[in-house]
Amino acid sequence: MFDLRKIPLLRVLAPFFGGVMSGIHLSLKIQIHVVIMLLIFFLLMAVVFYWWQSHRPELPRWLNVPLLFLLFYFAGAGSGILTRPIDPGLPVNQWVIVRGELLASPYPQSYAHTFDLEIHLLYSGDSICRTSTILKAYLSMPADSQLPGAGEIWQFSGKLYPIRNSGNPGTPDYRSIMGRKNCWYRFYIDRDGAEAMPNREVKGSDSRLSPSGFRRRVSDHWHGDLEEVSLLKAVCLGDRSSLSDDMRQAYSSAGGMHLLAVSGLHVGLIWWTLQYMTAWLSLIFRKGSQQTVLVLALLWLYAFLTGFSSSVCRSVCMFSFFSLGRIMGERLHPLNAILVSAFLLVVIDPQRLMDVGFQLSFTAITGIVTLHPLCMKLTGAKNRIFRWVWEATSVSLAAQISTAPLVIFYFHQLPVYSLITSLFAIPVLSLLIAIFVSSVPFMEAGILTEFFNYLLVGLASLMNRFMDLLSSLPAAVLDDLHLNRANLLAWLLTLVLALIFMHGRRRIPVFLLMLLLSVTMAWNSFSAFKRRSSSELVISHFREASMISFREGTRVNHYCWYSDSTSRFYMKAFRDTYWSRRIYYNQLYEPEKGLEYTGTISVCIPLAEGAWCLGGGARGGLLLSHELNPDIWEAVLADSMLDQAWRPDFILLSGEPPLDVPQPGNLMSDAVLVIDGSNRSKFQDRIARKQDRVHLTEHSGAYVKRW
Repeated sequence: MFDLRKIPLLRVLAPFFGGVMSGIHLSLKIQIHVVIMLLIFFLLMAVVFYWWQSHRPELPRWLNVPLLFLLFYFAGAGSGILTRPIDPGLPVNQWVIVRGELLASPYPQSYAHTFDLEIHLLYSGDSICRTSTILKAYLSMPADSQLPGAGEIWQFSGKLYPIRNSGNPGTPDYRSIMGRKNCWYRFYIDRDGAEAMPNREVKGSDSRLSPSGFRRRVSDHWHGDLEEVSLLKAVCLGDRSSLSDDMRQAYSSAGGMHLLAVSGLHVGLIWWTLQYMTAWLSLIFRKGSQQTVLVLALLWLYAFLTGFSSSVCRSVCMFSFFSLGRIMGERLHPLNAILVSAFLLVVIDPQRLMDVGFQLSFTAITGIVTLHPLCMKLTGAKNRIFRWVWEATSVSLAAQISTAPLVIFYFHQLPVYSLITSLFAIPVLSLLIAIFVSSVPFMEAGILTEFFNYLLVGLASLMNRFMDLLSSLPAAVLDDLHLNRANLLAWLLTLVLALIFMHGRRRIPVFLLMLLLSVTMAWNSFSAFKRRSSSELVISHFREASMISFREGTRVNHYCWYSDSTSRFYMKAFRDTYWSRRIYYNQLYEPEKGLEYTGTISVCIPLAEGAWCLGGGARGGLLLSHELNPDIWEAVLADSMLDQAWRPDFILLSGEPPLDVPQPGNLMSDAVLVIDGSNRSKFQDRIARKQDRVHLTEHSGAYVKRW
């Protein structure tokens, strides 16, 4: 039975985690001293109340609950605010020299290699700045050049830019997401501006005792195809830098993406293997505490070597509490162990609570602990093989059900064959992890290296082929699934209430469940009605591209101008996420010279070379591109028929048209001048200084008009 009384930590940690999330998302206008004053106030109230209660036993004890709730809530809010990284204010839009350490190996993209660089020194002109800020670096080097490695100290010269949000509706707050990682800037490195520092400045990155040195030394013993070695690095060492995009997509489609990230599953398998490898200690020592201490020490060593990721630390903490509870002869409830490990990690780094991996890992293990016993009760089969298969299936099913809301919310898809993947992959992964743990001492001694390499590479090849097979099957992934924050919260609360109901507490959860579902359905119906009865115009922000969207009810037309395939990819991704989220009838147009387009609710008419008239009904505007001929455009403006027939709401400048300032005239007297990301900063500043009604998408976000 699921008894909340056996989980006392839930009463205090739930408001604490809620307070941390509130503190992270609170506006900077909310001063920390306000939160501290409220915390002190409720702390004093709690002290006074408990003192009074000890002298007046007739006082109601239910007042303890709100006091504890408020006390831990404001404690969490204070920690969330205090630990929030602050922009150091580095010089931007200018050339600088940066010296720092690579946090991970460069990841290849179509135009450059990307990596995270922790700054040690920054040279700007005659000034020197010491900071620990992280940069999102983009490096383009010749093919025959040596790429930097994780843990190495390099010096780069390039241009620094601030990380900004696109400002497009429905897109994530990218600046805040990166800011929580203390990353505020993009750093574009000059092609010839990379220089490796001497080995004496590397701070032991090549040392045999360093994490990066150990990972590099172990991976050097593996020989095979690139994808097989990449898989071994990912599942054994937590290094996913060499995984190809095709491989990631195959595992994602097959529902095996969690296998590529070292998590609780991997730590559990390592713990199980170490238990068997150190079983001889229980024969020497009766109590078995020496075995437990040795296993835990090796687990924490493994966490150190993998870089103390959220999932590994959470799992190692949980196994530590389980093991210590067993030594002390006390039975520790699994949820208490999970909550304690999560609490320790959040106290050390409150920003970790917003990490997607942390949320998925915590939710998955909680779902396994609570849902797996219920799934096992569904069958009373006594056959050992069938029970083993159903146990493996139920574990995967419990994890998938519990994490489904978060997966849909963050990734907008849901794998169909994840249960089949787990039935095959978990036994193979178990064998692979066991062989890896057993092989490390032999590899360090140079014994049986080729033998272990043959086994590990063979298992990796088998797993890759199986994932490729599953990903190629029809309907492997349910795409285009979307949840907003309100629906996500409603879904999670529904799962919690249903879980309480299934564990025997029937009255209150049933009522709350029905109420929650009713409110959610009413809210969704109201939102759908509101969308169907409204219209909007959106001029989105993209670098080196322009995109105009007209929506009427559930129908939307897009008109796109772009210069390269990268811009087209980002525009398509935005269309497939934000616009498809609300189930619209999408039409995408890429206008060509001299061609007229008629959409379901709008038109796109060429007026002259480089000039377009866009709109639907009485709403619309003009687009002026870099192909515009000023002389021809003046003739178009002089057309009295055009002036009398239509007045634009906006004028979009795309790709820096050859105009000093658009002629106001009668045609443009009431129009808003929109300058999007297809124009360079110098052009934007020049036009903005000479015009009053200007909307810069780079600073103000997308231009949105609703009616």
